[in-house]
Amino acid sequence: MDITFNTFDDGTKGDGFDSAVRTLLLQPNNNLIVGGDFSSLNGVPSPSLIRLKPDGTIDESFTVGSGFSGKVYTAYLQLDGKIIVGGGFTSYNAVNSGRLIRLNADGSRDSTFDTSVGAGSGIIYSIAEQPDGKIIIVGSFTKYNNVTVNRIARILPNGSLDRTFATGTGSSTNITNVRILSNGKILITGNFISFNGTLSNRIIRLNSDGSVDNSFNIGSGFNDDVNAIAVQRDGKILLGGNFTVYNENTANRIIRIYEDGSLDQSFQRLGFNNGSVQIIKEDLLGNIMVGGSFSSRYGSDDVNRTVLLNTDGTIKSDFDLGAGPGSASVFALAEDQEGSWFIGGSFAVFDGQNQGGLAKTDSNGEQDTGYLSAAVGFDNSVLKILPLANLKTMVFGNFSKFNNLLVNRIARLLEDGSLDLDFNAGKSGADKLIKAAVLQEGEKIVFGGNFTKYNDAASNRIARILPNGTLDNTFNIGSGFNGQVYALAVQSDNKIIAAGNFTRFNNDLSAARIVRLLPDGSRDVTFNVGTGADAIIEDVLIQPDGKILAAGRFTTFNGQSYPHLVRLNEDGSIDLSFNIGAGFDKHIYTLAMQSDGKIIAGGTFLTFKESSQKRITRLNPNGSLDDSFSAGTGFSNGDVRCILVQPDDKLLIGGAFSGTYKNSKALRLIRLLKTGDFDNSFDARLNKNLLTLNFTSDYRLLIGGDFNSVNGVSKHRAARLKLCVDTTIWDGVSWTKGYPSSGKEVFFKESYPNLISANICSCTIESAKTVTLLSGNTLGIEFSYSGLGTLVLEDTASLYQSDDSVVNTGIINLFRKTKPILRYDYTFWSSPVDNQKLIDVSPNTLFDKYLSFDTAAGWKEESRLNNMMLGKGYAIRGPQEFSITSRAVYEAVFKGIPNNGKVEIELGETDSFSLVGNPYPSAIDATAFLKKNNLKTKGALYFWTHHTPVTNFEYNSDDYAAYNLVGGVGTEASSYGVNETIPDGKIASGQSFFVTSNASGTIEFNDSMRILGNNNAFFKPSKAGNFPSSNKIEKHRLWLNFENSKGAYKQILIGYMDEATNAYDLNYDAESLDGNQFVDFYSLIDDKKLVIQGRALPFSESDFVALGYSSTIAGEFSIAIDHADGDLSTQTVYLDDKTENIVHNLLESNYKFTTTAGTFLNRFVIRYNIETLGADQFKNQESLLCVSVKGKNIILNSTKDVMKEVSIFDVSGKMLFNNKTINNTEYQIVNFKSSDQILLINVVFDSGKSAAQKIVFH
Repeated sequence: MDITFNTFDDGTKGDGFDSAVRTLLLQPNNNLIVGGDFSSLNGVPSPSLIRLKPDGTIDESFTVGSGFSGKVYTAYLQLDGKIIVGGGFTSYNAVNSGRLIRLNADGSRDSTFDTSVGAGSGIIYSIAEQPDGKIIIVGSFTKYNNVTVNRIARILPNGSLDRTFATGTGSSTNITNVRILSNGKILITGNFISFNGTLSNRIIRLNSDGSVDNSFNIGSGFNDDVNAIAVQRDGKILLGGNFTVYNENTANRIIRIYEDGSLDQSFQRLGFNNGSVQIIKEDLLGNIMVGGSFSSRYGSDDVNRTVLLNTDGTIKSDFDLGAGPGSASVFALAEDQEGSWFIGGSFAVFDGQNQGGLAKTDSNGEQDTGYLSAAVGFDNSVLKILPLANLKTMVFGNFSKFNNLLVNRIARLLEDGSLDLDFNAGKSGADKLIKAAVLQEGEKIVFGGNFTKYNDAASNRIARILPNGTLDNTFNIGSGFNGQVYALAVQSDNKIIAAGNFTRFNNDLSAARIVRLLPDGSRDVTFNVGTGADAIIEDVLIQPDGKILAAGRFTTFNGQSYPHLVRLNEDGSIDLSFNIGAGFDKHIYTLAMQSDGKIIAGGTFLTFKESSQKRITRLNPNGSLDDSFSAGTGFSNGDVRCILVQPDDKLLIGGAFSGTYKNSKALRLIRLLKTGDFDNSFDARLNKNLLTLNFTSDYRLLIGGDFNSVNGVSKHRAARLKLCVDTTIWDGVSWTKGYPSSGKEVFFKESYPNLISANICSCTIESAKTVTLLSGNTLGIEFSYSGLGTLVLEDTASLYQSDDSVVNTGIINLFRKTKPILRYDYTFWSSPVDNQKLIDVSPNTLFDKYLSFDTAAGWKEESRLNNMMLGKGYAIRGPQEFSITSRAVYEAVFKGIPNNGKVEIELGETDSFSLVGNPYPSAIDATAFLKKNNLKTKGALYFWTHHTPVTNFEYNSDDYAAYNLVGGVGTEASSYGVNETIPDGKIASGQSFFVTSNASGTIEFNDSMRILGNNNAFFKPSKAGNFPSSNKIEKHRLWLNFENSKGAYKQILIGYMDEATNAYDLNYDAESLDGNQFVDFYSLIDDKKLVIQGRALPFSESDFVALGYSSTIAGEFSIAIDHADGDLSTQTVYLDDKTENIVHNLLESNYKFTTTAGTFLNRFVIRYNIETLGADQFKNQESLLCVSVKGKNIILNSTKDVMKEVSIFDVSGKMLFNNKTINNTEYQIVNFKSSDQILLINVVFDSGKSAAQKIVFH
């Protein structure tokens, strides 16, 4: 599956459980144990048992491994926190467990409780614990540890059978519930009519030793099953089930009895008039919650599967669940301390919202829609997918939301699977489902279904829209169709075939389920089908010769017998040359045609011409059965709903099948070879129905339906799959199926010297052959690179892969050129291949000049025979034969299997440096790397540039270029207006860099960080002013240079952007490494010297930033704007020199000054408004702000506006205090910590205005 498609659908939200929830167990910390029939939650594998946190997220600390082999029916929490689980399973986490197990609090198996044999058959339905710690189990089992026990047993705390529990012959039929009463006696219920020879219609009470308690008088008992027991605090017993009589008294599915078995007449026996009661719970206030399959009335009130009763049995009228469960049954209930209810069962919808198996309501019955909600993907069926040439995708169906945004039955997705917000913006869409769609010339789309309105305009079951989603009013359908449109097809002349369940079009009575429309939407009267089909037409297919195949539920066409399939001539008459004889016995849902003109039909049929053809078959062009199509036994269940033919004539088959195809497992999507045989190389498993298939223009497979999981990965009703659909071979002269392109498996049988960029499916090079990818080009491979030949990647060429699970076996030779270096220059390397030795990077480097960086001890000499570790950086000096005065380019070569997938590197202690590197043969995105590792690193990357340009300057110096989420700063003086060392966020293959740890642990590289192309950023990441754009994230940035005429140079960056603050931010502020031996230049926050400083939005002209510097050189320097972007590209910037009392406009010219050697923290401040410099400003703002000092307290009062943010600075510009959550006109800072000095108070108001005042603090 393509995990880059709709990444919002990441498995953390969704439709809940994929099958029934049968038991709920609320722990004291409000974590919820959930057990049942399910195999996944929101597409995440969760076999039969899971623990949820209070917010509904999965508790990852509860580890069940591979889980249970069967269903879980019951769970019991012991006082020590251990959990006893019963059901129909025979193993847990691959360890034998005979339908009973005890788990530790973390989900691991309690090995002191041995149930490896346990119950040998049947199901354990209920568990109870006696005061002495012994455990009663009941169910349908007949043996425990190979001893006959007949559906009830007592288990010792070690899991062994307690043979002293004397139940005699027990029960001959199921016991479904057990409770221990306050007097120690045991109450059991079920569908039995006797117990140990004692008549006991479906209920009996036992003594603590297992013998029958004859003092419990039930009379004639119940007339049907008892499914539920709830023992109230007062000792009364509530019972529910299928019964309608108890001891000759009317008792419609629920009653209450006293401890002695007599009927409690105070409980209003209004009863349920259908279904059954499955579960009863008493709430904290004594009210009674009831769940089951009932769906009609309780007394005279409408009810639906769940109802809350008062203590007397009447309905609690102020508890309203809305529509409640959409179908099926409620099996489990739990209540938390706040009175919220958890409702579990086999339903898929709750109060109209997709909510598989489990819902949560508050104490009034209102559903918590955020709990396991359908907030990702499509919230209902996707019925049609229509890819567009620009890689966008039209999606149609019965949904109303996508990723929780309203999109009624129609949506357009961008290439990455996110919603295209420009499509049909602000409009209402269709009022009912859309089933079919086709693309016409001019990118117009015709779609049909069961809707009667589109964007609130009448449009009966067919419409045409413009590319922006608005209705095309030139499409003249009149009153449209009177029934649903199921299928559409466009002819080569742009006419439209429409078919379905209609009998009229535009009030014409002769439209018998199929018509042809002209391009303008009016009916084509030359297309005459006579009386047409007698039932629904599900699909139509236009052949290359213009003839039309129609298939569906009909058995006659135009009065003649054509069971479920007919072919029409272009004028609508029946093509008599197409002879299907007795035809199909049941419905056809879908048709497809292979390149040879043979016809594939899929549906729910079991025979064709009375020959067994289970749900799929292939016909010859004349309608006869193609005996060469090897479908064998076909599909064992379900039906086929969609078929897609690949360019190589393989068949993708989707539907509702969930059994086998020719005895191979088939879960709703399979691929067949052209011959009809099962294609074992394709493995895709869906948890619910697949209803539509289509290819994008680059041959990725788009699928839609009812599913919410693909191969165990969460994707809700729409997903994109990667697959190979064709093969092309280079034989030394030509390609067998054209140049390598998307979807193709590529085989090189001969060498190929000049490969250019291509995206392909897979690549194989034969032994002794060489394929050369030219410089600057990228070979993107969806799957693996293999073979015994060699792929050569010239300098700046890339091998790109995006799937972490892919394993390569082929060899590459990757060439990487440095900038010109001297013998004594060190270059920072990392290896893009496996098992690369250090010596092979630079064989002529002196043996002791191969270094790694130890996080504790610093630089460490490495043996040059060592292999380079994946993701680790190394410093290697230039070759010994290189000049010490004249620079030259060095080209390294990396030979081996190219790395792919996740790579983890261990960090050192907090605040230590680690030298890490890009482990891939393609560039990676630095921003993606930083965001993935934002908790482990301090949010900045440092790149060694190893020299400055060749000049006659006196102060050439090495330094580190830096990059963080704000941007990058370079290390070289500008040359012709271009700084060539500013990182642009692309890290080339072979490149290593420093990170600073924020916490110990590991950092991660993975394929989601890899990018196509951009592999030329090796030590000089930005050229020709090609700075990072800020299209997606608002950024306003200013680069400042500090330099002299003799080559000393330092650059800093100040940037205003989302999520940054004016305090120190790990991800937006980067400290200077002071790698330059002559000068350092930085902005200041607290005691931090920053080479990059992020500041908060919105940008305000009243803001100011303190600057500092250090120099070992006395003399003249300048400070200048290198460049700026966003609002700062036109903003006036002033440099305030406090030493000289000069304010200089940097937009007009550089600022030149002289300095002595030393460190200067208080000399410069960057300002944006000259008014902030003088006393006049403070005078003008006195009417807005009043500031006073009393003792050590600072008191602020606003006279006109609410204060939003307060900041305090010293005269150097260093921030001493900041609070962004004032939201008041008065504010007091108590016991402010500061020495006696002048302070600057800056206030930002709700209106966006700001004010500043100076105060003397003492």
